[in-house]
Amino acid sequence: KGRAMCCFGTRVFLLMLITVLSFVFAKLWPVLPVVGYYFILANLLAILMFSLFFKGLLPSFVKVNAIHYFSLIGGFLGAFLTMIVFKKVAKDKFNLTELIIFLIWVVILLVVIFKFQAILDIFRGI
Repeated sequence: KGRAMCCFGTRVFLLMLITVLSFVFAKLWPVLPVVGYYFILANLLAILMFSLFFKGLLPSFVKVNAIHYFSLIGGFLGAFLTMIVFKKVAKDKFNLTELIIFLIWVVILLVVIFKFQAILDIFRGI
């Protein structure tokens, strides 16, 4: 149990780290909004974690589902890029899970793009 908690704690820490860094980068270099920096950092983190996973450099207690977390938090493009680079694209449960996560993010992005004004209006009302 302690190892699973360690892995969970690490994932939560990394999520909080990229979130905080997104705000810091947006403040220091206001070229992109916070969400843009978050998206970049989430994908860089996914590339790092998927690479370590495929190279077998993560501790043995890190399970496959822990790796899916990094694409789920927004690193879905980095995850797919790394899967292609490491030639890990196959018809299996791992890839199906990644495809589902990818499709969920595509739907979210499409909703945000096409309903952006309505979303802004909701946040202005808060």
